[in-house]
Amino acid sequence: MRNLFSCKITSRSPMARLTRLSLLSIVLMSILQACASAREPFKAYAGDVLPQSELALVSGDVFYRKDWLNSYVDTVRFLRVDGQTIDHSRAYDEVYLAPGDRELEVYYSWDMGTRIGLAPAMVSYAEAHDLISGVLHLEVRAGESYIVKMKPVFSGPATDISALNYVDFWVEDSTGRVVSRTEFSDSTTNS
Repeated sequence: MRNLFSCKITSRSPMARLTRLSLLSIVLMSILQACASAREPFKAYAGDVLPQSELALVSGDVFYRKDWLNSYVDTVRFLRVDGQTIDHSRAYDEVYLAPGDRELEVYYSWDMGTRIGLAPAMVSYAEAHDLISGVLHLEVRAGESYIVKMKPVFSGPATDISALNYVDFWVEDSTGRVVSRTEFSDSTTNS
């Protein structure tokens, strides 16, 4: 009796075409996903697009946590720049600023791991709880880069968000010099 489950795949067979099409689709989706994740910094100034040399670049820091089973990547996100709310703030890791005195409102974005659907709740929570968000005032210069650093302060284990007391935020320039701090900042904070 003939094996009903065997299928000979030739280069002209519909199965071979389907396999090639599937592989091509996977490759294209991977390329598109990589391109989508390489997002331009948020343009936090009015007017036409300016060359990078005429702007300051501010990045949010990344904080890695690990428990016995999972790893998490928490980040500093930008909520407002000079009072203007950044829509879809979780989509931006960096902002371009025009030179001068600037006010940044940032928040601690806690990686919830597999708990899908909580990201918007965290943004709303950050807006309502100034202990995980902070306002930073700084003067930025054209062509310079800055990074907003953070140190979450917990009353219990760092894996439990309910034990988060507040988040200490500060800004460093490209030399590592602190140029701004939130009111919660501890003068002994070092990166």
